[in-house]
Amino acid sequence: MSDERRQYQRLNLGQPIDGWFGDYAVRLIDLSASGARFECDEPLPADARALLRFFWRDEEVEVLAQIARDGAVTFVDEAPVLRDLLADAATELLRAQEANALGDRAKNVVGEETLTAASSHVSTTFITWTHSAGGWKSRVSLVPDQPENGFTIFAGEPAEQVALLCATYEGGDTESRRLTRMLAELSVASRL
Repeated sequence: MSDERRQYQRLNLGQPIDGWFGDYAVRLIDLSASGARFECDEPLPADARALLRFFWRDEEVEVLAQIARDGAVTFVDEAPVLRDLLADAATELLRAQEANALGDRAKNVVGEETLTAASSHVSTTFITWTHSAGGWKSRVSLVPDQPENGFTIFAGEPAEQVALLCATYEGGDTESRRLTRMLAELSVASRL
């Protein structure tokens, strides 16, 4: 399965959320259509089967799950509410990526969560910014290659950071531009 498809079958957890696996308190760290990974302060019985319960944006989710390996469970039953939440999350993420490509950071935030940042562990979408006499142009890219006349960054970068990079590049000499590209390249490499 491609990373992009996997990305749209996950809830965008910016940070762990509390839940229950049977009688055990857990912290969900990743949740997909087929299972979840979580942390638990107590050892869980091998092959345990229990109801996984948690709240996502005021919606209660309950799904029967079974331990697959330490810290991971697979779902035994389908939970319609989870399917609906995953569809909503995928739609939000698509809108956020489009907003990022257009430089509209406000549409990338839900509550206190930056959607594309929450999904960056599976997303490999970049934005390439190129500068010419006509100004700046951006395009979505699947590779982090740095152009000769601009830079490439993660799609989830805040608008303020993009504006700073553009201003530094545009107002700088040849060496400043080279350093801006290098900074963008190092930033992308540190997150891959």
